[in-house]
Amino acid sequence: MSGRYVTYSDEDLLDLMQQHDDELAFGELYNRYFRLLFNYAYEKVSDQFVAQEIVQELFVSLWQQRHHASIQACRPYVFSVAKNLIISHYRKEFTRQRHYQQWGTLLPFTSDQCDQKALTDDLQQHYEKGLNLLPGKCREVFVLSRQGLPNREIARELGISEKTVEQHITKALRILRVHLREHLPYCLIAFQLFL
Repeated sequence: MSGRYVTYSDEDLLDLMQQHDDELAFGELYNRYFRLLFNYAYEKVSDQFVAQEIVQELFVSLWQQRHHASIQACRPYVFSVAKNLIISHYRKEFTRQRHYQQWGTLLPFTSDQCDQKALTDDLQQHYEKGLNLLPGKCREVFVLSRQGLPNREIARELGISEKTVEQHITKALRILRVHLREHLPYCLIAFQLFL
């Protein structure tokens, strides 16, 4: 990254992104705010993975909306977006928990061991099919992240940047969400079994 960007104001960086699609300006904003936003999100959700996902979604949105957003002040804007994403996360969690409780009353037959095994095997097959939809490097990064390797170690092992690791994980989660959404009933049943 060019050293000159560190001297630019946030608003100058936003302007470069909007007017010139400047990825280095975006990278500088990312470097300035990632840790602050991650700590803020983590304080609210108490889950590192969810906090990282929230911040990644924020930055993806910031880049995608760069031509349409009129941002007067960067810091208040990104923290406001983070706050809204956190609220959205809790809404989804509340809805998900409500569905789990409803499924628990509707599925008394799932206590049978054979049913449990069949459902978990089916869910595992859907998950593996979803993994196979991922591009090679993206799948490799995602699998390593699910094995508990930190992003820094994955980056070092694969010879890529941490930012690239984060982008691969975000992309993998997006693809898997879409793929597994079709199989939500299986997920709900499987989660109910293990509660």
